[in-house]
Amino acid sequence: MMAEARIRSTCEDTRERLIAAAREVFSQNGFQGATVREICRRAEANVAAVNYHFGGKDGLLAEALNFAPLKALQKKNTAADGCPKVRLQLFIHDFMLMLLDEKNVSLQCRIMARELADPTPALDQIVREAIAPLHEFLGQLLREIVGKNMSEAVLRRSVYSIFGQCLFYRHSHPVLQRLNPKLRYDHKEINAIAAHIAAFSLAGIERLAEPD
Repeated sequence: MMAEARIRSTCEDTRERLIAAAREVFSQNGFQGATVREICRRAEANVAAVNYHFGGKDGLLAEALNFAPLKALQKKNTAADGCPKVRLQLFIHDFMLMLLDEKNVSLQCRIMARELADPTPALDQIVREAIAPLHEFLGQLLREIVGKNMSEAVLRRSVYSIFGQCLFYRHSHPVLQRLNPKLRYDHKEINAIAAHIAAFSLAGIERLAEPD
């Protein structure tokens, strides 16, 4: 019994190391650029372990794409006190922290960002399990702000615009650092970016929601 318990513990430890390493490699290199060999090297595991535990690279990606942090963000926002405008500001702030905070990295968000910039077959799962629910959540929040004074098409584009602003700071970081060498994504800067996106977006959707 003791030997069986040790074997199960060792297998579970290997599995968790592989998932952690996979998140790092997928977030840095994308699904296509990530290799099983590199993942196993970082996890200090035999290359056969990926097939044994996950059935291959696709199965490993499915396990690595645990979107619990995004679901927690939505749950936190729903439970927050405050009017919809305040909740929009909170949503953007929390989402930007997940995207940019180097001290509390959300590798799942990094993987998402890479897939959006350079799509692979993995994007289907990401859209289904993470992006679509997130877009629906933000759309409902915007609807609380604008009421019926906005068409579904304009509302949808407003959702796209807000996420576009957020993702710009992730995708364009190398360019922005060259434009502004002193730029650092510390909490002060992330707070300022989130506040700007929220203010800019609120002004825009309120203007679009004005009756003709």
